[in-house]
Amino acid sequence: MAAIDSQMNERQLVTFHLGDDEFGADIMSVKEIIRVPEITKVPNAPDYIEGACNLRGQVLPILDGRSRLNITRKDKDENSRVLVIDVIGAATGVVVDKVSEVLRVSTQDIEEPPQIVKNTHADYLRGVVKLDGGTRLIMLLDVNKAVSGGQEKLQFHDQQLADAFKNDAGSEAETDNDDQLVSFLLGQEEYAIGIKQVKEIIRVPDIMRVPNCEAYVEGVVSIRNHLLPIVNLRTYFGMENKEITDQTRILVVDMGEIMAGMMVDKVLEVLRIPSNVIQPLPKYSMQAGEQLKGVAKLNNGQRLIMLLEPARMISADQYEMISGAKETGKQDEETGGLGRQSMDEEHLVTFRIGGEEFGIKIKEVQEINRMTEVTKIPRAPRYIDGIVNLRGNIIPALDLRKFFGLAEKEMTDATRIIIVDSGGVKTGIVVDSVSEVLRFERSLIELPPDILHNGVESDYVEGVGKLDDGKRMILILNLEKVLSFQKIPA
Repeated sequence: MAAIDSQMNERQLVTFHLGDDEFGADIMSVKEIIRVPEITKVPNAPDYIEGACNLRGQVLPILDGRSRLNITRKDKDENSRVLVIDVIGAATGVVVDKVSEVLRVSTQDIEEPPQIVKNTHADYLRGVVKLDGGTRLIMLLDVNKAVSGGQEKLQFHDQQLADAFKNDAGSEAETDNDDQLVSFLLGQEEYAIGIKQVKEIIRVPDIMRVPNCEAYVEGVVSIRNHLLPIVNLRTYFGMENKEITDQTRILVVDMGEIMAGMMVDKVLEVLRIPSNVIQPLPKYSMQAGEQLKGVAKLNNGQRLIMLLEPARMISADQYEMISGAKETGKQDEETGGLGRQSMDEEHLVTFRIGGEEFGIKIKEVQEINRMTEVTKIPRAPRYIDGIVNLRGNIIPALDLRKFFGLAEKEMTDATRIIIVDSGGVKTGIVVDSVSEVLRFERSLIELPPDILHNGVESDYVEGVGKLDDGKRMILILNLEKVLSFQKIPA
């Protein structure tokens, strides 16, 4: 589990939108995320105070996030959510336009906000997070400062609000027996997973296919140099497939001894419910086996949420097939913590350049990205497209087509840049498309012939993998020799 655990140089944020701007709040300050409830207005309150609501018998002050940050108000819609913020032990709700995701960011990506931003949003900002080469900016909000003023304004109305809600308290009050859940949609049905099992919520990245797996396995993704298998929950439960949209999310889930990503249609909210509203499913309805541990009945049974038991969804054998590795209880530095590769197998990321298929050992691959903006370098070798900015790190971009002397080709949606590490030096390799993550026996690898028919020099190829009785051939690159250009003095 160390692969996804928090590191000292990382921050975990809940990101959300207010108007055209994206903000982030430290996840430790956010108690839960709920839909906009019925709000009771507070007389003579500042315009940014919406009022208050009853949250399980407790009075919850509600602020309008737009008004608090001097952004024009808008009508609430189905995407609007309330962030329940903990400020020195007191809870306050903040209405936001839309919750985006939960993500981890490096502290190196956080910069001081420009003065113009400081002037706009007063002293509520701690910094600006720059992602995707600076094309995505997230303003890091100091929620304590943003919310505390609203709490002070509401303190004069505590008794009035308490009287308004006193008849609704009773059995709904928060107790130590409450369960905190992340709820999400699959089709029209609502599901949930315990929040302690959800380590991260991310947008859908590039997914690399893994052959010969169950149909519900989309493939694997690389997250901070660790491979994460992706399970499509729609396919897993036999539902009709659906195209990925802007709302599709992946929940990074602790499934017991392993980690996996679960693809869902839409994340709804983080909610807290009393344990006594969770009932076991009837045995005759358990078509999904033991993967469902119960159903939560809310709003007098009008809202039903099915609770998943992630630890029962993927067996160790299935996980081994997906990841190409066994969990040994000990992290292996070469394979990024997913276990040691079998000694008689090769594990490759395969990609295409023209009509040829190539492979790079997976331990040398840091991540795979869509093609980003490249800054040209004067008098650089023709096969160096330039440099790219990867989260503050300047990395050269090597075009393999040009390097191998092949005809140039315009970039397409399929073009990818593979970030590799050879001898501690990172380089981006531009390829036509990435195929899959492939695992096969080393006995199927032969030494390359002295002359390759495609014009690629055999010195750059350390082996040829022959699959499907020789019908499919993969040229395995010798990355050290390909990248030897970096050792040439300028």
